[in-house]
Amino acid sequence: MMKKLSRIEFVKKLETEGLKFSDLVLASEGDYAADDSDWNYKDVPHLHCVHDLAEAYPALIGDDLICSINMQSILGIWFPVALVNYQYAKHHQVYYTTLFFFALVIESKTEALAPIRTRVTTTYSIGAPKWLFWAIPIIKMLLRKNYDVLMSADIPMRDRRGELRKLGYNFHKKQDDYSFIETVDVSGTNISPPPGKSRIVECDYVAQLGTSSDVLVGDTGLLGFRLVRNGDEVAVFPRTCPHEGASVEKADCLSGAVRCPWHGRRLVAIAKFKWLQDAVITTSTHKVQVKGTALTFEYIGDLTQQHKAA
Repeated sequence: MMKKLSRIEFVKKLETEGLKFSDLVLASEGDYAADDSDWNYKDVPHLHCVHDLAEAYPALIGDDLICSINMQSILGIWFPVALVNYQYAKHHQVYYTTLFFFALVIESKTEALAPIRTRVTTTYSIGAPKWLFWAIPIIKMLLRKNYDVLMSADIPMRDRRGELRKLGYNFHKKQDDYSFIETVDVSGTNISPPPGKSRIVECDYVAQLGTSSDVLVGDTGLLGFRLVRNGDEVAVFPRTCPHEGASVEKADCLSGAVRCPWHGRRLVAIAKFKWLQDAVITTSTHKVQVKGTALTFEYIGDLTQQHKAA
């Protein structure tokens, strides 16, 4: 059994110790599901790949709790900041930290406006000794700048998942709510193609590669692929990472693999074949067949574990 305080309850306790608080409320909206925001806030590994101003070093991770030391860049100077983040209620997180003489108690609430439209409201309660309360506007200015930088990286991740949802793709999780600790494993497949839609994509690869050595075929999700020609060899790469849906269609593939920009997962070429040579390549998730100038790509992968649709 664990007792969790709301932001307001926690602030009231700290006020009894002489701290004076002022709130800053910031909000954003986007074409993504409420679960996409919840996942984004709990996604531990993306901090190391997506954000330039923060690095997290967790000491304790659970399903609904994480405690870490974050290296935070403030005005170009890196500071170690202890951060506790927990789920207070569904799609409602509370986190707190201190910075010099200041205490920050923060909550993020996610509200579904439509199936693929969401508003996220973040409230910063900034506490300071009464003699230092004059500096609160400066802290608010810094928090606004930090928020804008964080959202500039986070919102495109949510929008990307919203884009895939509009195409009919589903995302999966093991529980009713996303778990901090489950996000640490980036090797899984948590996205599946639209139900009922054909998983076969066909093209004339000779015609496709007639004017370019790097072309995109199919949709932007799992039912799409990228053809890259190098001499008489053609490599077939994915267009999306099967883990959580990041686009990899612009990633460097010179090493024979592409890397997920969200979590650093390395994805090797699905198949390689010789120009105008018939071939059939089958993996655990794909079947690629070359016959004449026709290329047939079939997604045969499926989730290996029972998940809940998100």
